[in-house]
Amino acid sequence: MPESSAGETPAVERGFRLLDQAGVAEGLTVRDDQQPLAWLLDAARTARRHGRRLRLVDSGQLDVSSLEWLAKAGAVLYTADDIRPDVPALVRIRKAGRAPGGRTVFFLYGPVEAAPAAGALSLEMVIELVRSGVDLHVSNRKKPRDPAALLGLAASRRAGGAEVVYYHHGPLMTELADLTAAGAWVHISSSNRDFNAAELALVRDIGRAGGGGLVVHVDTRIERVVLDEIRKSGAHFIFNIPFEKTLWRPSLPWRAYYLDTTFLP
Repeated sequence: MPESSAGETPAVERGFRLLDQAGVAEGLTVRDDQQPLAWLLDAARTARRHGRRLRLVDSGQLDVSSLEWLAKAGAVLYTADDIRPDVPALVRIRKAGRAPGGRTVFFLYGPVEAAPAAGALSLEMVIELVRSGVDLHVSNRKKPRDPAALLGLAASRRAGGAEVVYYHHGPLMTELADLTAAGAWVHISSSNRDFNAAELALVRDIGRAGGGGLVVHVDTRIERVVLDEIRKSGAHFIFNIPFEKTLWRPSLPWRAYYLDTTFLP
């Protein structure tokens, strides 16, 4: 790696700092408009050489060919339907990154319907993304989601080795156990829940269903005996308040959540 010198411009200094961070920081995150493409490519390659990954946030700045190069360098692209609702392009980017370990992660803000309004992705198009290996994240925070459609997406993940991650708001449902059984990850928050006997029974079903997993965001105080019951279901915890480290399960895969946890509560 070349060494920086005192006479370099601020832009070049920022580039060298990015390369330094790429070699030591786990899960370094950078937006695609924060550095020129050449620096991003070098940072992605540096991260992969050190067993790490560059997480690239898509702002729509780069064209598809540039993103394919970054995928080939091992970068992980985080994008969404409000930035890049182009299924063929996303499939191309995913294929480019398959061998070097680059991934494409897609958050769907729009509907999950067979025949959505004009301009939105259809359910068939989203299934094509998942089958190609693009990780899918979806939430019902702002709009309801059809459990049957979500189950169809989860069932499609096996073809391309994708992850399907669902952030659930509202009462727990038996269909959530079907989702985890099909290999999806289901996130819920402790906010507005008392984890009564009926809810704990559903938590056990969801957590023990198999293929995917349950992730509980602890945003409120929960009695220790209740936390123990949730843990016995096999659930993972994300503690957003002070917690006892004996309850922490650090094995939650990085693909089981988006860049942050603001989709809950």
